[in-house]
Amino acid sequence: MAQIVQQLDDETVESAKEYLRNLIAMPERIYEFVSLQNRPDERSDLTNQTLLNCHKIQLELLVAIRTGLGSFLLENTRLLTSELVEIFLLERYRNIKCRRFLPVEDHGCKICSTKKGFCSECMCLVCLNFDCVNNTCSWVGCDACLHWCHAVCGIRRNLIKPGPSLKGPSRTTEMQFYCLGCGHASEMFGFVKDVFMSCAKEWGEETLMKELDYVRKIFQGSEDFKGKELHVKADVLHTKLVTKMISPSDACDFIFQLFSSKYTIQFILSLLA
Repeated sequence: MAQIVQQLDDETVESAKEYLRNLIAMPERIYEFVSLQNRPDERSDLTNQTLLNCHKIQLELLVAIRTGLGSFLLENTRLLTSELVEIFLLERYRNIKCRRFLPVEDHGCKICSTKKGFCSECMCLVCLNFDCVNNTCSWVGCDACLHWCHAVCGIRRNLIKPGPSLKGPSRTTEMQFYCLGCGHASEMFGFVKDVFMSCAKEWGEETLMKELDYVRKIFQGSEDFKGKELHVKADVLHTKLVTKMISPSDACDFIFQLFSSKYTIQFILSLLA
């Protein structure tokens, strides 16, 4: 088969890749693609040695089918034959920008130990998908085991919710992310603050609006004063940006001012309310 593939002209190869890319990208053809995706599992001869003898085009097609990622069929994807084989055999992670060896060191995590092909560095604990976004509030992380979760997945699964304050006075709450992997609760205010203080000035208007939208969703159920105020401010700033009533730089200044506040007086007043 490798010899046959080698004899194919560029037009035929690109046509096959385009067909597969379209099949992967079209939700209405999901059952057709899943049927194709199950085919390799029926083959007992797809071993490491057999795959290493395949033509690279074969491997790119096989890996795209296995992972459901059309990115392996793009011209600018430069992977070694050995890397493609390892990704196909779930020995290396399918995220092209990560390519971490799997399985990772077992640290007692029920996710890592049961989900074959799972990467704790760039894969969501809930939906088991990944993307290449960083410096964002669209992902929330665990302070203890460093697993990650999409913010929207965490909200949908009720993993982002108020919990007993980790450092504040007793009987107070704060918004926290509860990790599915280790059960640790990570506070969200400091996480969001770090992201904005480090990255917001570099964001364009569209990105800033998206990040403010994530913040208002994360803190929507806040019970504490800081969380409630952050939710309200994020909602107001998002609306003003959408309606062009404020500039991105002014919006950043407002949110920076909010994060720099000490909250001492406000916190006391909230206890007396």
